[in-house]
Amino acid sequence: MDVPRELAPSLIGEGTVSSIRDMVRALETLEGLRYSYTVDGVTISEGSAALVKLMADDSSTMLVNGCLFLNVTSFRYLHFRNDEHEDDWVFELHGDGTMLRLVAEDSVEGRNDERSNAARVIEGGGFGPGSYVRFDDDEDDLPF
Repeated sequence: MDVPRELAPSLIGEGTVSSIRDMVRALETLEGLRYSYTVDGVTISEGSAALVKLMADDSSTMLVNGCLFLNVTSFRYLHFRNDEHEDDWVFELHGDGTMLRLVAEDSVEGRNDERSNAARVIEGGGFGPGSYVRFDDDEDDLPF
């Protein structure tokens, strides 16, 4: 008799993941968000932002000018859940004494450009010094 294969976990509605791949998959569902950053139980910063880049490499997680550049390797694990009272999705990224709490919002205030709403996932080693990215935005008729 064959031994059945081991099944992968199923996390429906709530769960905790520490795999980088699982953290990226959960977080790439975000665009606009409210955030709070806590260090040793003390709230350091809170506000609203847009998830601009989602990474898994050796760069820093930064929140600047309303833009979140989120590196999942800055954290040990992610806990996500649906807040039934608010009907919001809550994502809590936990590090060593830190927690970045993200609450999904439907719209990104002040960001109407389609491209700015989509998170860009960059995995380590994806771009080298000779690499470049070109966006084709159908604006070929412009005089410059």
